[in-house]
Amino acid sequence: MCGRYYFDIDEKELKEIVEEAQNNINKDFITGEIYPTNTAPIITAQGTTLAKWGFPKWDGKGSIINARVETLGERKMFKNLINSNRCIVPASAYFEWKIISETSKLKNKYIIRKPNSILYIAGLYNSFKNSNEQLSIFDDTSIETMQYTIITKKANTSVSYIHDRMPLIFNKKEMHAYLHGEDLNALLNNNNVILEYAIF
Repeated sequence: MCGRYYFDIDEKELKEIVEEAQNNINKDFITGEIYPTNTAPIITAQGTTLAKWGFPKWDGKGSIINARVETLGERKMFKNLINSNRCIVPASAYFEWKIISETSKLKNKYIIRKPNSILYIAGLYNSFKNSNEQLSIFDDTSIETMQYTIITKKANTSVSYIHDRMPLIFNKKEMHAYLHGEDLNALLNNNNVILEYAIF
């Protein structure tokens, strides 16, 4: 799974992504450690924008922050988005936790990166009505917000020591292919990203 990631505004490529997002939409967002429900940059086939991390659950309690690649076509929330609403979540790294003591439930927090590259994490986006946003007196009673979820897959050997799931991460060429509709299964078959990790 992926429950938190890191966005370093000082990295050149991420800085350029931020500048494009700010040109497209005037909205505040957080850099550094990104938590579920935070607003952060995403890349779509139409360009870079800002969106909120997590789809609302059907009962209104909590957010769906991850989507398993193996069941995308079966889940009502995701199956109609696979071909039309793809996005990339750019990040410097992501975080994962590993239990080091079953009795005390102590955990180590790991930071996981791709050597010499930012992460291009596969995701899906959609727009949802949100009546809880702060509105001006001139606005309607509800507002549509763009929200995204991160696609996960079975962890490969470079990170399976820490967790059995990982985000679906592309290189730059694969990112463009994903955004422009290439078959997801074909991309998965060639997905061999190697990551490195350290205790954070």
